[in-house]
Amino acid sequence: MSGHVGDLNPKQSAALDKLKEKVADITDQLEESDDYFFLRWLRARNFDVEKAEKLLRDHLVSRKTWRMDELLAWEPPTVLQKYLTGRFHGHTREGHPIFWERTGRLDLKGIVRSATQEDIVRCRVKDGLRMLEKFKSQTEKLGRRIDTCVIIYDLEGLSIQKHFIPKGVKAIIEMVKVFEENFPEILEMVYIVNVPGVFDLAYNIVKPFLNDVTRKKVVPISGAPQVCHERLRELIEPSELPACYGGTFVPEDGDVSCDSLLVSSALVPRAMYMSAKVPVNEDSETLTVARRSSAQLEIAVTKPNCKLWWGFASEQYDIAYSVLFKPEQQAGVKQHAAQMEEIVPSKRVDSHQNFEEGSTTCAKMGVYVVRFDNTYSWTKSKVVHYLTRLEVASDEQEEAELGAAAASACADDAS
Repeated sequence: MSGHVGDLNPKQSAALDKLKEKVADITDQLEESDDYFFLRWLRARNFDVEKAEKLLRDHLVSRKTWRMDELLAWEPPTVLQKYLTGRFHGHTREGHPIFWERTGRLDLKGIVRSATQEDIVRCRVKDGLRMLEKFKSQTEKLGRRIDTCVIIYDLEGLSIQKHFIPKGVKAIIEMVKVFEENFPEILEMVYIVNVPGVFDLAYNIVKPFLNDVTRKKVVPISGAPQVCHERLRELIEPSELPACYGGTFVPEDGDVSCDSLLVSSALVPRAMYMSAKVPVNEDSETLTVARRSSAQLEIAVTKPNCKLWWGFASEQYDIAYSVLFKPEQQAGVKQHAAQMEEIVPSKRVDSHQNFEEGSTTCAKMGVYVVRFDNTYSWTKSKVVHYLTRLEVASDEQEEAELGAAAASACADDAS
């Protein structure tokens, strides 16, 4: 049986009832609560009720983390609107919305130098929410349930030099993870066109973060362009298929390459790189680290297995940082770095050129310390703009936003 509404075997029906019973305490917090919705989470975990429940509860935490209830109204930074590839266009013959992603044309280096990873991922989360809206409109239009989409990845131009850069790969992996955690089973199929020689290498990077169900839906279309175009015409009516992929659709500007429709391959101007501006927003805090000194942000963790995230940028000069741990009894007590347990080793970063961010899972309760180290500088104080956030374990269903009240900066002249 397919595991969809109207096509369940007794074991699947029992799993559906059990899942609804186990999450009854959070049903009023979910965006939907019908059988179609719950079966998505069950299919994503092969009808393992415990795993589906965990996925669903983690999703609630993620909804708060990414502020999904507000995200459709969010306007991404200009650089992402203009240069981040990925656009909706058309439908399959069966009515599934199509998302076109020209990854091979993406100036990934320029993107990660011009926007924070959080904003890049937030764009993809917003795309997922828009997809859900398209499902609703298609369902109303066709008079039958539409709840899956097709994604077409065009990898023409994909190369190790352009796309296999650490910060870019990290952002892509985070996008995949967030999408898998929050939009399970909305994929009908994923087609890869213009498959390059480095495809296997690229796919092996993201493959571990895809569940088995999703992996089976990824189909590379190899061969000459006419072979690819023929396969796409089988999937999509020629009138909706862009001319550059073998169809007859041409945008109003007459551009048969459809760059205006699906995003061109233009490079991000260097003037938009974050080195030209410090990414400060209404949620950020600011501190000054004196020369030959350091500063500490203390974050109290009262539940195990929380996720601590941090992000910061410095003005004009670089700075070093580390993440340390000390017992709850030592909260507010100044300590040398050597007196605390090292969680993330100290490293010097060019945070005046690129927004620096990271995260760690807090395996135990106590005080986690983000330490900014400027002891190596004899003459320059450093101004640091920072954000921190604590995501509480999923069974708590809450998120602690950390600002001035929860993260206190204190000078530490000794290293």
